[in-house]
Formats: sequence, structure tokens, C-alpha cells
Amino acid sequence: NKANEYKKTENWEKLSATLEQITKLQPNFLTVWEFQGWNLAYNVSVEFDNYHDRYYWVKRGINFLEEGNRYNEDEPRLLWYLGWVYAQKIGRADEHKEFRVLFKDDDDFHPPDRPRDERDNWLVGRQWFLKAENAVVNKGKEPRGGPLIFHSTPPMALMNFADAMGDDGIHGEIARQAWKNAARAWRDYGSRELATSFNVRIRLNDEKRLREQAKE
Repeated sequence: NKANEYKKTENWEKLSATLEQITKLQPNFLTVWEFQGWNLAYNVSVEFDNYHDRYYWVKRGINFLEEGNRYNEDEPRLLWYLGWVYAQKIGRADEHKEFRVLFKDDDDFHPPDRPRDERDNWLVGRQWFLKAENAVVNKGKEPRGGPLIFHSTPPMALMNFADAMGDDGIHGEIARQAWKNAARAWRDYGSRELATSFNVRIRLNDEKRLREQAKE
């Protein structure tokens, strides 16, 4: 309630202090990290007119979620959510063109050895989606939401990356290769076994064959 009140009164200093208090009290309560990460990146950021200020608060939201991940290691909910904010908030906001440029130039988000053409919010978001998948597949964690959406986000990030190249004026063989990579990842997704609510596992690529088999 205090955090919401400080947000309404635009007291950003006290909002930050209150968020820190909340997470110190309940560092393993995932909903706190998710809600307040979203609050900073999506709600607080739009209170500002200048896109540099908006980007600053999106960045605060991401940093908040990353801190939550350090308290809750290998938690797919937070890993996936980090990927979502990196990919969707930076890549879909009204000021996404400016955000994407700021993100590419922001050394805080990139290791020194990352090539500049890989300093892309869609690619970085995909890395977090893959970390979430790894926690589910190799460490027995529960996925966030249903498996259909959960496992679709890494290949979709590659599609969005390839699509953004056109907006950035990048064409030719580089763009073609990006679409090939996205298509390959989408086929792999279709070949993945997915759990269903009917207690059977399916592969999306089998749909056409199974429909024809059922018809026969």
C-alpha cells in the first residue's frame, strides 16, 4: 500500500526505498518481484515525458527482476519474466526505436565480449527465455503458465529480431539468415513434446499427419 501511494504521489525516492524494504522482508515471494518489476518498467516509466527518463525506469524494473533472480536462483517464473521485459517492453513500447538504440549502447546490459550486432533486446530476451527452459527441462522446475506459450517465446524472439531488422534498414543476406534461424527454431519448437491437460504429450508438427490418420 505504501509503494502504491508513493507511486500515485510520484515520490520516486520513497517508492524505491519501500520496494527495497518489501524484498528484504519477503525475498522468496515471487509475486512481489514480478509485480514491482512490472510496476517500475511499465507503470512508473510512462509517468515521464522524456524517453531517456522512461528508459531509466524500464532499466530499474529489469534490474529489480535480476535482483529477484539472485535471491531465487533457477526460478523459471522470474527467468521467463526477465526475458519478457527485455524483449517486449523494449521492443514493443511506443518509443521502441529509441529504446532499442539506447539498449544497444548500454554497457550495463552487455558483457564486454558481446558483438554489437548481438546487443539486441530480442536476442538478450531470448537468452533469458532459454535459461527458463533449462531450469524446467534439466532442473525439474515448473514452467510459467502453460507449456505452449512458455516454449514458444524463444523462437518468437528470433522472429521478432528478424522482423526488427527490416525496421532498422538491415536487409540482404544478414536478414535472410536471421529469418532462416527463426524458421529452424520454430520447426524445433513444433517437434518438442508438450504436456497437455489430457495427460498425453503432443508434438505440434504431428497435427497434420494425425488429422489425416484420424480421417482415414
